Amino acid sequence: MLAVHDLEIRVGARVLMEHVNFRVADGDKIGLVGRNGAGKTTLTKVLAGETLPTGGRVDRSGEIGYLPQDLQLFDGTIAENISRFRQDAASGAIIEAATLADVHDMIVALPDGYNTVIGRAGRNLSAGQRQRIALARALYGNPFLIVLDEPNSNLDAEGEAALVNAIKTMRDRKSIVVVIAHRPSAIATVDKILCLQEGRMTAFGPKEEVLKKVVQPVPAARSRS
Repeated sequence: MLAVHDLEIRVGARVLMEHVNFRVADGDKIGLVGRNGAGKTTLTKVLAGETLPTGGRVDRSGEIGYLPQDLQLFDGTIAENISRFRQDAASGAIIEAATLADVHDMIVALPDGYNTVIGRAGRNLSAGQRQRIALARALYGNPFLIVLDEPNSNLDAEGEAALVNAIKTMRDRKSIVVVIAHRPSAIATVDKILCLQEGRMTAFGPKEEVLKKVVQPVPAARSRS
């Protein structure tokens, strides 16, 4: 279970987020929606433990997998990046995560396979390849909570299909998945929607119910006389 209690984020006198409360069960897939500046990325950073709240608390247990919007890969091998440089990383777990992110075939086609050194910031890879390796890193070890901030921003159609499949698979494994995505393909996979506006939660619940509240119908065009 993931539970957020009266979450507040302040930077000096500036309030970035306040009065955010929600609870989700194992296996839930949550989509975060809202306009730019609504607080979506701030919330993902708090859920992933990158940012500490200035008020309230987040209750979660188990490991966290995180794919930030400004993803970073590090100077090392692909295997090290996927396994988060863990000394006790099992090759089977690395391959499983890469296969789930549908990047295994690309990796084994490289000259040194999983031992390929990708260079600082992954500069030897395309943007799509970097994002899929970062997704594999987020999935590594079957984490209890997976937080994905714009995970399909650099993906082609094949990569998006792999992302959707990965989210469904992790749901079946009872992981909680929280995703921000402007493209409809990733949001289509979620069970619930949390809507933010100016750092406040304006709606939360089953996807269909929330979307009816937050999406305004397009007015019918007037007929010309």
